[in-house]
Amino acid sequence: MADNDGPDQYGVVLYYKYTPIPDVDQLFSFYDSNCNSLGLLGRVRLAPDGVNVTIGGKLSLLEKHIAAVKSNSLFEGTDFKLASCHHPLNDQVAKECGFTSLSIRVVKELVTFSPHPLLKSPEISNAGTHLSAVEFHSVLQSAGPLLEKENPSNHKKLVLLDARNLYETRIGKFKTPNVETLDPGIRQYSDLPSWIDDNSERFRGNRVLMYCTGGIRCEMASAYIRSKGAGFENVFQLFGGIQRYLEQFPDGGFFKGKNFVFDHRISVGSSDANIMGACLLCGSSFDDYSSRCRCNHCRMLVLVCDSCQKKDALYVCELCQKHGKGYGSIPLIENDESQVITQPIKLKTVPSDDTTLSPQIHSRHGKVPSLPENSESCACTGFGRMPLVLKEELHH
Repeated sequence: MADNDGPDQYGVVLYYKYTPIPDVDQLFSFYDSNCNSLGLLGRVRLAPDGVNVTIGGKLSLLEKHIAAVKSNSLFEGTDFKLASCHHPLNDQVAKECGFTSLSIRVVKELVTFSPHPLLKSPEISNAGTHLSAVEFHSVLQSAGPLLEKENPSNHKKLVLLDARNLYETRIGKFKTPNVETLDPGIRQYSDLPSWIDDNSERFRGNRVLMYCTGGIRCEMASAYIRSKGAGFENVFQLFGGIQRYLEQFPDGGFFKGKNFVFDHRISVGSSDANIMGACLLCGSSFDDYSSRCRCNHCRMLVLVCDSCQKKDALYVCELCQKHGKGYGSIPLIENDESQVITQPIKLKTVPSDDTTLSPQIHSRHGKVPSLPENSESCACTGFGRMPLVLKEELHH
């Protein structure tokens, strides 16, 4: 947070709410009128089953927005995450994160949980039990000693699942003694269901504790795990996500590194200055995504330190390297050990204007044809045409 918390201080507010929306057009009109009158910029996503919002402006005006939203009974119990911060200092980052305009769109689903449009999403009503930051911390704190005392034949152990993408977990994650944090290492959230399917035996019969940035991704993912039936009932999630946890434990608690966020702040850390990330090329400690370096194949954000950054350089992320894509001699960072790929492979890029697989997004003024659904996040290239592989969500 910035030091000045006065009424003219800039800030951001993040919130989501899963609830049936009886009149989406009416809610669209409310956000259009309210946000424009208050001069708020950012992204508002409306769906038949709820809303997902990340907007910025003066703190005093954001508070007025929150008050107006709270007056609608649909938003009862909503967790509004309001934080003071610096005004966007980097135009490129501000544009990519949607903080140079107000974007209000009606979408089919708040987060794209599956790449297959015909696959029905799980019922949110079946989501895992919410744990407050204090409760979440307490469970982790007591888990180690409890697991040490457990009989090896007792399979009801604690499994900690990170529901975020690889570029987020690179710079920060929960690390608890004697409790393994499962990091799916996925490029985008819609890859998570298949990873859960492939690893379902790691959850069966165990207590599953999961977390994400602000909570919204855990809602859908926890419901998906529970939908598998017997043996998958004990699923819990961190209410308010890492953001609320760091507010409650400013020293970081069991969370190490920085929390990647989908706005111009890029990441938010604790008072612990330890760096968890590493440069893709030289392996030195580094966790700053402000340079917006990306994989040449899939456009996922990659960490490249200032010393290794070169004009017109080509980068290949860890995931693309694992799938045999490379260029020249590029270090492969895997399990904190550097390996080198020396065989040159011809680069293949995804056409940026190919939208044949993209679902349609509707705005109040008609169809917007060239955007993948829920695509505007800090990991996209703006609000124009973009590679299909960047089906990123507005995450909290």
